[in-house]
This record gives sequence, C-alpha cells and structure tokens, in this order.
Amino acid sequence: MNELVIVYSNSGKAYAVAKTYAEKAGATLHRIQPVLDPKGFWAYPYWGYKASLHRAARLKPDTLKLTEFDQVTLYCPIHAGVMCAPVRSFLFTHRTELPPVNLVITHRATDRDYVDAAQAPVNRGSMAQCANSLKRRAFMCRSIV
Repeated sequence: MNELVIVYSNSGKAYAVAKTYAEKAGATLHRIQPVLDPKGFWAYPYWGYKASLHRAARLKPDTLKLTEFDQVTLYCPIHAGVMCAPVRSFLFTHRTELPPVNLVITHRATDRDYVDAAQAPVNRGSMAQCANSLKRRAFMCRSIV
C-alpha cells in the first residue's frame, strides 16, 4: 500500500509523531506550510482566531499528487476546539483528489505523552486499535472520507 502522511504542526509535537509514524510505516511525509506561520506567543491567538471563525489559511503551493497514493494519514492539532485552519484549507483545496483519509488530531498533552505516542508500535489495524495501542491521551484517531 502506498501511504502518504500529511502533517501541520506549529509547536512541532504533531510533526514529531507524524515523522516517526511515517518512518515506521514506510510512508511518504509531506508538511503543510502556510504562507504566514507565526511562532511563539502570537501563534496561539492568530491560529485560534482563524480556527474559531473558520477563516481559510493561505498555503504555499505544493506539487503533491494525491492520486498516486492509496491512503492518507493526516496529523493536525486542534485550535480553539476545531481542526486547525491550515489543514482545513488543505482538505478544501484537495477535496476532489483525496483517497481514504485517516485523521489523527493532537491536543494538549505533556511532552512525555507525545514521546510515548511516537515510540508506540505502528498498528496496521483500524484507527481505534491504533489509539488503544498507544495507551495515552496524546491524540485521538478516527477515519474520515
């Protein structure tokens, strides 16, 4: 199976988990890159505003051909209680060419939770089995599309 792992991460936690999963699963890793990506303190109010008001994020152009992949696993954080703006914009932009998508949403957790999640064995079963194998609340899993 030809799998693609797509990730957006502002703090780097979602990226660390996605990168580890991609390496263990032998998948291709792609990072979503917004045109404006504030760091530090200003990132939280900026992305929270975009997410809570469902504003689109402008993304840097990519040459990604999603039709070449059998499955996509998407890693993203929650901003203001909803999916972050860069990922929503990516999904909207590529909505006609998406293969089946597994969604992994990261949320507030300690750094130790993310380290444990990154070191968990890759489970090729359902996303529910994947979440159970982690035995942590580092992220929740569900399948979409």
